[in-house]
Amino acid sequence: MRIPFVVGDTPCEFRRDQMWGKTELSVGNQIVVLQSPTDPATHVSLELSKAWECQFGDHLIRIEKTRPLLFAGFRPHDYRVVVDGQVVAQEHGF
Repeated sequence: MRIPFVVGDTPCEFRRDQMWGKTELSVGNQIVVLQSPTDPATHVSLELSKAWECQFGDHLIRIEKTRPLLFAGFRPHDYRVVVDGQVVAQEHGF
């Protein structure tokens, strides 16, 4: 999953590897790892939604993921990117 968006004048991209669970946020030339594949919580969770937050300058970036209740590993998830309380991107997929 790749979701490109812009914060101010800075290009950003949210990336998540479905196979390994590595999740990162690229802001300009800075990369922030939001979820590591070596963390057991990456692969096992009973929660239907998850959110990651990252501060970039004066901006708060929040990525929200909502998964389906049944067979979540085989079905697409919903992703929302919220910057300073405004939804800037939405995707449905893996």
